[in-house]
Amino acid sequence: MNRETAFQALSGLDDRYLAEAIRYAPGKAGDAPERITHMRKRVFTFAIAAVLLLALSITAFAAYSAVGSPQAAERVAREQIEVWKDMGLLAPGVVLEGEARAVYEFEERSGGDYWYGRLFPHHYDVRFYGTEGKYSCVLHVDTLSGKITYLSIEAKAAEDAVPVREETIEGADGQEPESWYFYDNFEDIFPADMTVDRFCTLLAEYWGFTGYTLADTVDEMYYDAHWEAVDGAALLRELSSDTRVNYYLTVFFDGDQEGAPMYVQLAQFPGRVSMMVGTNHAVG
Repeated sequence: MNRETAFQALSGLDDRYLAEAIRYAPGKAGDAPERITHMRKRVFTFAIAAVLLLALSITAFAAYSAVGSPQAAERVAREQIEVWKDMGLLAPGVVLEGEARAVYEFEERSGGDYWYGRLFPHHYDVRFYGTEGKYSCVLHVDTLSGKITYLSIEAKAAEDAVPVREETIEGADGQEPESWYFYDNFEDIFPADMTVDRFCTLLAEYWGFTGYTLADTVDEMYYDAHWEAVDGAALLRELSSDTRVNYYLTVFFDGDQEGAPMYVQLAQFPGRVSMMVGTNHAVG
């Protein structure tokens, strides 16, 4: 059963109690006191359950109907980016210019063993890229909660920025070698003083989790790599170290799907930097 139909199923769960309450007429001759008390408790329990189900269904279906179309998904995506900025997860200057270039809908699915059995929810994939703006972004919006479950954001380096390294790429078919310049302008994406612990604490707050554990990162499928858990006091930008190629941080959040981690990955590309957060990483 998917989450969108759960409340319809629950709404019929206690119909038999309601029918019994209608048929039962308190005060008739022969009614035992204990039966009257039992029925009152049953009807009272049903009433409470009905109120709770109504409140939950209103909240759930309101959220779902709010992210029930590509247009709504783009609107919610922009709203959630502002939430991340207000919380301090993203730098204040992050701006998604122009309309989304594409919005795709994906049904709920299981990620398999490589993703630790992660159940990826029904969501919209909203893409802001290909513009002249400083930022490009791809994010997943959960249709039920309206929250971002995965975010990939890039920031171009300023024209006068000083590169941290240069790589020369040999030209193909007799062409001249090409120089690639790399930058570390991660402060364009998140605050420069952001630590790993602070970032994960804010993510837990956003997703409604109660805590987190920084875990070893093991990727035997693609790189046969094993990185020990990082120190939470380290600056977040240090996750982009050149000595850990294709590294991604593995984080288990308390209250998330059991045994399924979230990820944080930083990368440098020629002329820009990137951060990926949430249910996915870039390896594989």
